[in-house]
Amino acid sequence: MAQRRGHRGEQAYAQIGSLRGLEASLPAGLLRSRRIRITGSGVGSRSAEEMLAEAPAVMARFADGPLQPPCTALPLSLAGEARAHTGRSRAVVVPD
Repeated sequence: MAQRRGHRGEQAYAQIGSLRGLEASLPAGLLRSRRIRITGSGVGSRSAEEMLAEAPAVMARFADGPLQPPCTALPLSLAGEARAHTGRSRAVVVPD
């Protein structure tokens, strides 16, 4: 699970993918001790109407050119630094 800051200082967690299984368990203490909001992001988390309403904006982003996600590319030789990377961008390890 990936952790990120949510709205109004609450903690938000997102499970990405299903390689580790179809279920995610959370410690009960986590749910009792924090303001937490869990939302889905896969197929079924939005209605077809909501997804279709967003399609023009998504297509416009692609038409503007390649998407530039906020990431910091680090060579494989600096994998340790990538693991310790902090900040708003995501560390991505690339071949040397």
